[in-house]
Amino acid sequence: MTPRLILLALLLLGLGAPAVRAEPGLLAALREGGLVIFLRHAETGSSAPDQMNAVLGDCATQRNLDATGRAQAVAIGAAFRELGIPVSRVLASPYCRTLETAALAFGRAEPEMGLSLPRHVDAAAHRAMGAALRQLLPEPGFAGNWVLIGHSYHMMGAGGPAPQPQGAAVVLRPEGEGRFAVLAMLPPEGWAWLGRQRVAAAAAPPTTAEVR
Repeated sequence: MTPRLILLALLLLGLGAPAVRAEPGLLAALREGGLVIFLRHAETGSSAPDQMNAVLGDCATQRNLDATGRAQAVAIGAAFRELGIPVSRVLASPYCRTLETAALAFGRAEPEMGLSLPRHVDAAAHRAMGAALRQLLPEPGFAGNWVLIGHSYHMMGAGGPAPQPQGAAVVLRPEGEGRFAVLAMLPPEGWAWLGRQRVAAAAAPPTTAEVR
């Protein structure tokens, strides 16, 4: 399936008005770069914890992407390319589902232990994961956009919105020293919403000031 057909499929899937929360001008900001997209791994068909028995590098011991998740990852990557969103770096938790999401969407990833899961998730672990995410954020002024692919606990622990459902993304503007502003929370279909916004803007009649 070509990128244009994949994006069309996303548009059709997104007709049910996904729960998008976004600042005005989001697509323009993404195209300009300098943002971080925290992407929760795509759909696995379950949300049951698996880290107590998981062995990194052994996908048979982990929850993995299902067919829906693999299609989500491919479609998200196609939407980035179709919408002209530059990606300069991709970091991913070393779990199989996060690395596969990265590979299918962006064709590459740097495994990052700071995005991994602890054996037990308690209040202290939440704080540690939030701190790890903040430490990974680049200082302002970098080229392109960074994509961090991890687990919902990291974003929640850092004080951001819960990326729900699986495959959801939170768009951040780093403000230095681990601080950030949240520009959007997009479910997997939210990239289709951005596509519709672009199509609508292109089809809009010129304003009075633009008429010659």
